[in-house]
Amino acid sequence: MTIDPTKFKQIAVHKHDAPLLCCAFDPTGRFVLAGGREPSVVCVDVVSGEKSRLDGHESWVGAIVRCGAELVLTADQAGRVIAWDCSSDRPVLRWDIAAHESTIYALAASADGKQFATGDRDGGIRIWQTDDGRRTRELNGLGHPVYGLAFPPDGRQLISADRQPHKPRIKWWDIATGGELRSIDVAELSAYRRVEDIEWGGIRAITISPSGNMLAACGSNGYSGPACVLLFDVATSELKRKLAATFKGFCYSARFHSQGFLLTASGDIGKGEIGCWSTDQVESLASTATPGPCTAIDIHPEGRRFVAAQAIGKGSYPDAGTLTLFEWFE
Repeated sequence: MTIDPTKFKQIAVHKHDAPLLCCAFDPTGRFVLAGGREPSVVCVDVVSGEKSRLDGHESWVGAIVRCGAELVLTADQAGRVIAWDCSSDRPVLRWDIAAHESTIYALAASADGKQFATGDRDGGIRIWQTDDGRRTRELNGLGHPVYGLAFPPDGRQLISADRQPHKPRIKWWDIATGGELRSIDVAELSAYRRVEDIEWGGIRAITISPSGNMLAACGSNGYSGPACVLLFDVATSELKRKLAATFKGFCYSARFHSQGFLLTASGDIGKGEIGCWSTDQVESLASTATPGPCTAIDIHPEGRRFVAAQAIGKGSYPDAGTLTLFEWFE
C-alpha cells in the first residue's frame, strides 16, 4: 500500500524522566529502544505500551541502530557497545564490548546485519562483526569527532561524517583495505565562530537511502542559519538539494522511507520540529512542531509508523524526555 507522507497522526506518547538523544525500532517492530542522559536504555513494548529500563551501560547512551533480524545496538559515552537480542518477550543482553576509549557519537549497521561501525570523539572509526562483537578493521586519519556513519547497501564501503572546524567532511572508505576513497568538504554545515574558536555546527548525522543512491547530511546552515539537511548523490558526491527548516537550530537526525521521502528531526532551545520532505523539492511536504528539541527519529520496519525522541524542559538544559509514536493513515 502506498503511503501519503503528509497524513500522519500521533498514537502514543511515553514520558521519561531524562532527556532522550536517540531511538530505534527493533527489527521486528515490536519494541522501541531509546537512549539519553542516563546509563540505561528505555524500552517500550509497542503492543502493550509497557515501558521499562535495560541496564548495562556505564554512561549516557547517545547512539543506537537496529541490526540484522534480531538485534539493536546501543553505544554510550564511556565507549561501550551493547547488543540487545529482541527476539523474545523482552530485549536481553547478548554481548557487550569496550569498543572505544572515548565517547561514541556514531553507530551504523550494514544492510545484511553482518557488520557494524562505530565512530568516536577523537576521530576513531572501527568496524566489527555483529555475531560476536569482534573488531575487524580500524580507519585512521580523521582527527575530529565522528558524528555520522553509513554503509551503502553492498556493504563494501563505509561513509563517515565529522565536525572538522570550518569544513566538516564526508569521506568514503574501502572496508577491505581500510583506505580512503574520496572526501568532500561540507562548509555549508559549519557554524564556526572565530571569536570563540569553536565549531558550533558540523555534520550531526548522516543517513543513506535504501537504494544507496542518496546521502542526507544533517546540521545547521551556518551559525545563525536554519536547521538543514543536504542531499548528496552517493556516486558523484554532488550536492543535489538543500532542505532548510523554518527555524534556527539543528537537524539532528533523518531517515529515508522505502517510498523515497525523508523524515527529519530538528530542534533549538525549547522547541523542535518533525519534517517530511520529497527529495525532489526544497519545500517541505509537511511538518509538525514538538514541545522540545526533536533529537532523533526512526521508521518502523514495515513503514507504517515512526517514532520521535525529544528532550523536554525549561531553558537550555532539558531535564526530561518523550518518545512519541506516529502512524500514517489513509
